[in-house]
Amino acid sequence: MEIPKRNIIFIFSLATIVMLTEYQGSLSDFSNSVYARWNETMETFSGRGLKCQGRDPSLEAEKLRRRVASDVSYAWQYIRYHLTHGNSSGVNLEVVLEDLDHHFRVTSHDLAQLSEVDGLHEWRKKEAAALSALVQHRLRVLQNPSDCATAKKIYCDFKNVRRGIGSHMHHLSCCFLASYGTQRTLILDTDNYNGNPRGLTTLFLPLSDTCTGYNSSQIVPWPGEEDSLLVQFPEWDQPDPRPSYLPWSIPKDFSKRLMRLHGDPYAWWLGQIFNYTMRMNKEFREYFANLTRDVGYESPIVGVHVRRTDKLGTEAMYLHLETYMERVKLFYQELALKQTVTEQRVFLTTDDWRVIEEFKEKYPEYRLVYNQASIQSASPSERTKGPNLRFLMADVLFLSQSDYLVCGMTSNVCRLAYELMQSIHPDASTRAWSVDSPLLFDFYSFHYVRARFNHTPRRSDEIELQEGDIIQTWPFYFSNHLNLKDGFLYGTNNRTQKAGLYPAYKTIDALNMADIQSFERIDKMNVRR
Repeated sequence: MEIPKRNIIFIFSLATIVMLTEYQGSLSDFSNSVYARWNETMETFSGRGLKCQGRDPSLEAEKLRRRVASDVSYAWQYIRYHLTHGNSSGVNLEVVLEDLDHHFRVTSHDLAQLSEVDGLHEWRKKEAAALSALVQHRLRVLQNPSDCATAKKIYCDFKNVRRGIGSHMHHLSCCFLASYGTQRTLILDTDNYNGNPRGLTTLFLPLSDTCTGYNSSQIVPWPGEEDSLLVQFPEWDQPDPRPSYLPWSIPKDFSKRLMRLHGDPYAWWLGQIFNYTMRMNKEFREYFANLTRDVGYESPIVGVHVRRTDKLGTEAMYLHLETYMERVKLFYQELALKQTVTEQRVFLTTDDWRVIEEFKEKYPEYRLVYNQASIQSASPSERTKGPNLRFLMADVLFLSQSDYLVCGMTSNVCRLAYELMQSIHPDASTRAWSVDSPLLFDFYSFHYVRARFNHTPRRSDEIELQEGDIIQTWPFYFSNHLNLKDGFLYGTNNRTQKAGLYPAYKTIDALNMADIQSFERIDKMNVRR
């Protein structure tokens, strides 16, 4: 079949090259940009731009660093040759794509190995544990005041019937951010939530051992006064005035440590809140352990969440199961470079039973793991009944504990699982793949990135960038536009006020570091676990 060179460029060059080098652009400047980007990366890997803290790099790390540089060089040679020669190379598009997949898997494998032998593996584990311990201690102290009657509090409830469970959990995270930012005890009212008389405590431990009650006559609307005893957080997470510690921001006092450790600091921060909130009680822990055994959940396993039904047409597009399974296949192909894979397991959760049937028919080579009761309870007619809360939370835990996660970030369940996953590993920011939007919080929380390089639009739907420009991202653009996964995202340039697609590799996150009151006193306190 005749394939024009222009089609080859857009079909596989602008897609697969992104995975290898994070680059999008014309052939004229591609080569220089690849090597410039690579040299910048090597500064970090080699330590030439950093102090090595008195240690020389290991032989293994240096050999791997040079090997990764070689990987990229060979990949670039291959891509350049086939783009230049097109069909005259005698190799069809399918073979080229397969070869590029191989290049990507080998390079990813070498990069993963590099993080194991660079001499910082143990530091990452210890630093992650230390930061988690710091945050968990602060939350325990805030939630267990010595005198509940006089303690200042934030009130949060789950009475908004227009929210689903995942949405309510993210509402809870906003309430907790307000609690942390104001150093008030969070009072959470989930009684009779989703058909459960005990609300979230049906599954999880209470947020406090000493302070769970409240006097409703003391409730005042946000933001209250300094001496207000009980301030209610708005149910739609749009407080006025809006404090700096709400999404997207991380606490300033440990922000440098967190950004050095983690690839997605904000997701880690929310993960710590859910780690505290979702501490299983004895009954739910036993249920989850039994369910884990009964469904055959064990590592290695890929967690897949396919949201359909009421989400379609409002917050998400219909995506075929093949879109999810492409990433599952790539994960297991890469894993096979590291270890022998005897069984390819997939934990699948969905609100559409037909997805299970389709999976069984199309992918018999995979071991399918799922909870039948959960899928039945996830239908729109059943999901507001009591058992659905337990089933859904178990699904979220399974997804978060998987070795790799494939889902759509337009779903609160997907985001919740991804955020909780960050509390399990030192850095799990590369353990997930979104089939639609990048990570987002909600409709009302703006996320910004800063341009690292200039960009001249080459298509009518692109926007111009100048170094230093601030771009407001629009993740929900992909709720009704297919994400081509070509390295371009959608946003508005604050300088020009023009909206359109921009190359993600030319930008970096512009996270807000919230400067809140000191926790020095709390850090020195002891509290019962």
